[in-house]
Amino acid sequence: MSVNTSAPARALPAAPIQVPRTAPRRRSVAQGALAVLLIIVGALTAGYVAQRVGGTHDYLAVARPVGKGGLISREDLLVVRVNQAVGLRPIPAANAAKVIGKRAVMALVPGTLLTLDQVTETPVPAPGHQLIGIALGEDRMPSASRLSVGSQVLLVVVPERGGKDEGPDLVPPRTVTATIVQLAAGTRSGQWVINVEVATVDAPSVAALAADDRIVLALDGS
Repeated sequence: MSVNTSAPARALPAAPIQVPRTAPRRRSVAQGALAVLLIIVGALTAGYVAQRVGGTHDYLAVARPVGKGGLISREDLLVVRVNQAVGLRPIPAANAAKVIGKRAVMALVPGTLLTLDQVTETPVPAPGHQLIGIALGEDRMPSASRLSVGSQVLLVVVPERGGKDEGPDLVPPRTVTATIVQLAAGTRSGQWVINVEVATVDAPSVAALAADDRIVLALDGS
């Protein structure tokens, strides 16, 4: 009987696995240039903002509507911070006391900056003028949306109905130059109450004609 003296078979050792090495990343030239550009843009933006903020000042602006000739009160003003601009000369907020109590040369619109050219110590009406209030129906005036405080208008005198004034001697009719100082809806439907500034010499006639409902208002485009 034979005996097998050979050693038991063994598996061959596995060959070592080669792990590939990852090559180190290299920042591209484009990425570097982009980073530099972003830094420059950020610095310029910060400098611009700082310059703009540093150049702002407090000025007076209009808080609510003020009609021509209206007395300016503290409630009519507000303080806004804006940048200086060439040709723009608003009133500094520190000078508010010099504005309060004066009158508006023209209609003041909310949200606009206030300048010295818009205020005066001269009362309205101006010397040599008077204020007359007239009530007009919508058929005797342009659309109210076309009229505003400060508008130059013509008061056209119409003949008395059935009166002796009717005839060719009223062609062209008499007109009176006026300026609208205040405009408001009347108590009746379709009626407007308009305060106008006219020359003192015309004031009595305009008042009498307005009482007789003999005035038509025309918008002066000159």
